Formats: sequence, C-alpha cells, structure tokens
Amino acid sequence: MFIFDQIRSKDIPIKLIVLFILCCFLLLSSKLWILQISAGDRFQIRQENQSVRAIRLPATRGKILDRNDKPLAVNRLRFDVHIYIDELRALFREHYFRLKKDRKMNRLDQLKLGKEARYQVVSNLTMQVSMRVGNPMVLNQSRFHKHYEQRLYMPLSVMQDLSPVQVAKFVELIHGLPGVGLSVNPVRTYPNGDMAFHALGFLRRDDSPKDSKDVPFSYRYRLPDYVGIDGLEGIYDALLRGDAGAKTIRVNNISYRTSEDIWAWPESGRDIRLSINREIQLSAEEALKSNGSETRGSIIVMDPNNGDLLALVSKPGFDSNKFITGFSNDEISQLNDNRLNRWVNRATGSGNIAYPPGSIFKIISSIAYLEEGVIKNPNNKIFNQGFFRNEKLYPNYSLDDTAPPGDYDFIRAFKLSSNSYFIRYALTPDGRTDQWLQGKKILLDWGNKFMLGKKTISPISISGEKLASPVREGSGYFPSLDNEYKNLNQYGKKNRWAAGDVANLCIGQGEITVTPLQMAVMTSAIANGGEIIQPRLLLAVSSLRENNQFHSIKVPRKVIKNLNLKDETVSLLHKAMLADVDDRDGSGRGARVSGISIGGKTGTAQKQVPTGKFSTKTGSRLFRMDHITWFVSFAPVESPKYVVVVMVESGASGGKICAPIAGKVYRAIQKLEKNKNKGETKLALRL
Repeated sequence: MFIFDQIRSKDIPIKLIVLFILCCFLLLSSKLWILQISAGDRFQIRQENQSVRAIRLPATRGKILDRNDKPLAVNRLRFDVHIYIDELRALFREHYFRLKKDRKMNRLDQLKLGKEARYQVVSNLTMQVSMRVGNPMVLNQSRFHKHYEQRLYMPLSVMQDLSPVQVAKFVELIHGLPGVGLSVNPVRTYPNGDMAFHALGFLRRDDSPKDSKDVPFSYRYRLPDYVGIDGLEGIYDALLRGDAGAKTIRVNNISYRTSEDIWAWPESGRDIRLSINREIQLSAEEALKSNGSETRGSIIVMDPNNGDLLALVSKPGFDSNKFITGFSNDEISQLNDNRLNRWVNRATGSGNIAYPPGSIFKIISSIAYLEEGVIKNPNNKIFNQGFFRNEKLYPNYSLDDTAPPGDYDFIRAFKLSSNSYFIRYALTPDGRTDQWLQGKKILLDWGNKFMLGKKTISPISISGEKLASPVREGSGYFPSLDNEYKNLNQYGKKNRWAAGDVANLCIGQGEITVTPLQMAVMTSAIANGGEIIQPRLLLAVSSLRENNQFHSIKVPRKVIKNLNLKDETVSLLHKAMLADVDDRDGSGRGARVSGISIGGKTGTAQKQVPTGKFSTKTGSRLFRMDHITWFVSFAPVESPKYVVVVMVESGASGGKICAPIAGKVYRAIQKLEKNKNKGETKLALRL
C-alpha cells in the first residue's frame, strides 16, 4: 500500500509524517473503541436517565378510628380535572399558524407567538370544561407557562376537588374535548369537623417528606403529599403515612411523554384505633360549648377500671380539614388569636400549660389525713368561724372561708369545701401543737404518690414495637418530698417553706399546678379503690399486611402503682363525694342527674395572667387575677364506670359553671346507654 511503501522510503521527513498519521489513526481507533464498546453501556444508561422522569406516588394514609371503628380521620376520593398537554400538539400548531397568517417574523417573535398560542388553546379548553361543570374559571397564565417549561411530561391540573354534581356533569357533558381527563386521588378528611382537634392533630402540605424506605433513584417530581404536624397525625406520622411508590415517565427530546411505567406501588399506612367513643366525645364538646362558643376549657371522660380515655376535649379548637382545603383571612385571624390560644391542648397541658387545682386538691388532702390517721374520727366536729386565723401560732397568715360559720365534720367540710377545716389539720396534725412541718411532709408525700408533677402517659411498647406516647403532655408542678425549698421565684431565688405555704397547699392554692389529665387519673384512683392506671388513648395498631389480612396489635391495660388505700378511706370518700352532688347544700349539686349516683368535688382557684400591658411607672408587666374552675367526678358511685373532669378558664366557680356541664355529659352518657340497651334487646328478640 502507498502508506507502507512510504515507510520504506529513505526520505526521513516522509517517514516521520507517515508514522505520525499512523499514530493518529491508532489513537482515533482506540477512542472509538472506548466510546462504542468499553463505555457504551454507561453512556446508554446516562442517555436513558436523561429521558426518564421519576415521580413519587404518595401512599394512602392510614385511618384513625374510634373504639367502635367509627371514622375520626379517614380518606375520601378527590376528583380533579387534568389536561394532558402532549395530546394538544396538533392544536398548538394549527392555532399558531392561524395567529401568524402570512406575517414574516424573526425567531424571537416566533417563539413568543408559539408561547401565546399554547396558552390560548389550553385556556380556551379550561374555560369550556369549567363552564360545562358549572364553575367558569380563567387559567392563570404564569402558572401555565411554568408548568409547560418545567413539567411538560405531567398533566396540568385545572380544576380540583369537584363536587358529586360537578363530577356527574363532567361525565355527561365532556365529549369531544381533546386532552381532558378526570383523575381520582385520596385526600385526608375529618368527618366530624373540629371534633377532637387537639387529639387528632392536622396535616400540612409537604412535597418533600422523608420516605420510610430507600428508593433506587432521585425523584424529579412529587405528587401532592401531606405530613402530620401535631396530635396523633404528627406523633404517628410514620405509621399512618405508609410507604410511597414510584412511577417513571419516558419523554422524547422535546419533553413530551411517550410511555409510563410503575416501578413500585404505594403501600397504605397503618390504621390505628383509639379509646375515644365518638358519641361521648361529641356530647362532651357540645356540653362545653353550651357555656359559650369561646369557652376556654377541657373535658375528660375516662374509664376508671382500665384507663380508657372515652373523650378528650380541649376548647377552643379548629377544623382540621382547613389545613387541607385552605384558610380564609378570618380563619387565619382566629388561629392567631392569642387570647383564645387554639393551639394549646388544655386537656393534656401541651405547651407547658397547667392550672392551680383549687379545692379539688382536697381529695388528696382527705386521703392523706385519713390514711395517716390525722383525722382519727371523721365525725368529730371543728368550729369554723368563717375564716382561719391563729395569731399565736401563725401571726402572718389568715384566710377567709367560703363556707359559712358553724360546726363541721368531715363530710360537711368536704361538700361545702371548708378551707378552715382542712387548714386546721394541715397546720396542727396532732390537734395540739404547731406541727406544720409534719403536715407539709404528709401532703407532699401523698401528692407525689398520686404522681403530681409527672406525665401520666409513657411511651408504648406493643409486641416488641416501641411507639411514642400518643399525646403531647405537660407535667405541671409539684414539689418533691426531700426539697426544703418550695420553688424558684421569677428571679431564680429559692423560696423556703412557711406555714402559710402548707395551708395554701392543702386547699390547692399556691405554686402547685396540674393538668386535667392528671386530675382524671387522680379521680380514677379514688373511684377504683386506689389503683393509679395509665390513661389509654391508643387501643390498637394494625400490623403489617400478612396473607392479605391486617392483624391488630392491642395496647394492654397498665397499672402504674397501687396506693393500697384502706377500705374505710375509700368508702368514706365515696360517701363525701356523693353528698357533694346529692345533698341540697352540696357545692356540686349542679351535676345531679336523675337515675345516676354521681360523686364529685368542685374547685375554684386563682391564677395570675398577663394583661399584655406594662406599668408606666416601673415598666414591669401588669397581671390580673383569673379564676380557674373545676369539677371532678365519677359515676355510678356504687360501681364506677365513668370519670368526668371539667375545667373552665375564667369561670365564676366550679359549682356554677363546671358541675352543670358535667351533668350534661352524664345525661348524654345515660341516653347512649339506654339506646345501646334497646338495640341489644331488639337484636336478642330477632335471634
């Protein structure tokens, strides 16, 4: 060949040129081999990835059900109208030439005209669809252009959440319109509106949530998804959300969709069953609202035998559905109202909110006095002069009594809530000398036995699976027994105990604070004879799918401790609490319901709350006194099945406000039980 002949030439320059050409050919051949053979697979995969769009498919969220499997938070089908832009290319081209006519245009003007032509086609199509379903609307131009430039391979959503009537019209009237489709997507809904808002929580739109399992690729696009923020939706978000799926869309060189493949189907979230009884919850919420639509308070209904929370009410609340559908300006103002503070769960003390217990603490004082032998004979009478004062032993302490002057035995002092009677035993337990330090020890000991100052619900472990506590809970404040200081003041200075502090402690005043949930646990222990039972909100969780069936994992009853109360102590306290409601002069008579024996105790405490104003002289924050009113109860006294605790902020008194509200709850429960018995009787007759 010519080249090889030149190599044999004696002309050195020609030899060098030929050798150089041969080296270039060898280098080119090796490079082609690398590109075509060695790295061919890698380049092919890269090319395929550039034409594939990975899309995250959110899973259907697990249901939240009440104890009877009635829906509290479920999913409904949402119908959306989509336009598939890749099916409109012929219309785009036709409309473009219609607008252009015979005009001569440069490249930039042609691009602008093409952009306008596409928008007009889709906008006209949107108007036709929306008019036929009865809701005319104009397509947002900037939104369309953004979708076309960034998500052309995805359908464009033009109408969302169609009503059943609109869906029917769509099916009947949308004929011959190209590229229009109806998609069906699951969306969270709360059938009972604002019921149990704080317990259930709410969701928030988040298109980039953390997935519960690894995926082999990065998502280019995510369909609308929501994550739990508060309440059960937030605490058990990982359980409820399930595992997302994925699909891939292959597009051509101009980003139009050519095919679609499902890589992994979404796996639904796990269902959870609560102890809440929907009917009792609704009745309790209506009872609290009867005091006024802006009532700030809480109601807890609890089974004292197993700790089941049948109702967990905190008002005011909000409709969880609004976090899905969106808020109006008025609704945003309601959410941000600092006085109503709708975000706080008053039932469990979330957000470190807690309340002075007032006279309902006299239940613990009574237990302490009776169990420690301070009250040796409950029938012994002590004279109440209408106030407590002992200038010889306690010259710096005096307190007016809300109970009228007269002689008081234990039951009369309890039902009329005589402060003097209880302070007398707190400061002079032996009846003769100044023994307030002993009284302090007894009260602190029993307050700690009732687990005041501690959270009532701990994390749950079921079948080896560890779950968080189902509520966000506060602990309130109660001093420990071995602390010589009662608390730290606002300046961080330690305050030592004094006789007046012990006197205030025995009637539920001073620095101690509690939550309604803690008071429900306390009342349950009195009702069941001395067992401190952990409140139970979560009853069961559906396990992972096995053999196409869901198995329920149950949460067991848990006794935290047994107080080992004497039978005579429990019997006497039941009798005193029954008298508080049944007797004509009882402070809790407003809770009386014909046909049910109810034992209760009222309480009214004072609490300093900031006014939001400051003193012009000192610059310090100004406070006002607010009343915290209580009523704790259980029924029926002879065989307790229900504990009802009512707390209302800014109330007149526990007897005037809270006791009547509790009475409404008991009437609702009585009615539900009668209807249940009737239904069971009819079923038995049929069988």
